Amino acid sequence: MFIALLLVCALVIVISYFKSGKLIRSLFLSVFYGLASLFAVNFIGGFTGLHLSVNVFSLLISCVSGMPGVIFLVVTDLIANLI
Repeated sequence: MFIALLLVCALVIVISYFKSGKLIRSLFLSVFYGLASLFAVNFIGGFTGLHLSVNVFSLLISCVSGMPGVIFLVVTDLIANLI
C-alpha cells in the first residue's frame, strides 16, 4: 500500500513537470534541491542528532520530489523514533 502511494505521488509530480512546459529544467532543479536538502539535513544532523540514511530509497524520493520529499523523510524518521 505504501509503495502504491509513493508511485502515485511520483506520477503526479512527473505529470506536473510535463505540464510546466520546462520538463528538463524542472527535473534538474528538483533533483538539485532534493539532493542538496538531503545532504544539508545530514550535515546539520551532526548538531541536532537527526540523521537520514542515504540509500536508494531516500535518494529516489529526494530526487523525484525535491524538498517536500526530504521533509517527508524527516517527518517519518521523527515519527519512527517516537514509536
